Amino acid sequence: MRRSSSGLTTLNLDSLVDIVSNSVGILILLTAFVALLTLTAPLQDTTPETRKLEKPTEKIVIPWSHYSQKSGLFFLLRANQVLHLDRAEVYLKLQEQLSGDVAPPTELSLEGYDVTLTPISGHAHCLDFQPQPNAGLWWHEFQRSGGVLERLLDQHRPEETYFFFWVDPDSFELFRDLRQSLWDVNFEVGWKPVRRDSPLRYCSGFGQFRSFQPQ
Repeated sequence: MRRSSSGLTTLNLDSLVDIVSNSVGILILLTAFVALLTLTAPLQDTTPETRKLEKPTEKIVIPWSHYSQKSGLFFLLRANQVLHLDRAEVYLKLQEQLSGDVAPPTELSLEGYDVTLTPISGHAHCLDFQPQPNAGLWWHEFQRSGGVLERLLDQHRPEETYFFFWVDPDSFELFRDLRQSLWDVNFEVGWKPVRRDSPLRYCSGFGQFRSFQPQ
C-alpha cells in the first residue's frame, strides 16, 4: 500500500512539473515571438525603399505672447505700408514745447500721424495715434540700405527692445515677412489685428504690458 501510495505521489508530482514546464515554455515562446516582432518592425520601416517614400518633417513655429520688461517700438501696417509711430519723437516734441507754468500740449502733429496726449495720474498717460492719409513707407523703402529699419536695428538691441505692430487685414502678408526678417536678427515681435476705426492707443503704467506683449 505504501509503495502504491508513493508511486501515486511521484506520478502526480511529475505531472505537475510537466504542466508547469509546458506553461512556462509556452510563455517563453510567446515572449520571444513578440520581442522578435518588435525588433524587426523598425528594420522594416527604415529600409532604403521605405526611406525614399518618407517626407521631410515640416516644423511649425507657434509664437506665444509673454510678459517682457523690454521697451517697445510701435508700427502700423496698413495698405501694405509701414508707419513708425515713434514715441521717442512724441516725448521730444512735448519736451520742446514745455515752458514755465504752461500746461503741456495735448495734441501734436508729426510726420505721418497726429497724437493726442491724455494724462492719467502722476507720470502715467495715454497716447492716441491718428495716421494721416497715405502715410507710411512701402516695404522696399522701409528696409532699403540706410532706411528706417536699418537705422532702428543699429540703434536698438534685441536684449532691450522688441517690435510691436498694429496690423490691418490687408497687410498680414507684409507683417509675416517683416516679422520673419526681425526674427532672423533675434528681435521679438508682438502684434495686434486692427481695422481702420480701431483706436491705436498706448498707455504707460502697470497695465500696458498686457496689451503689448512680444512673442
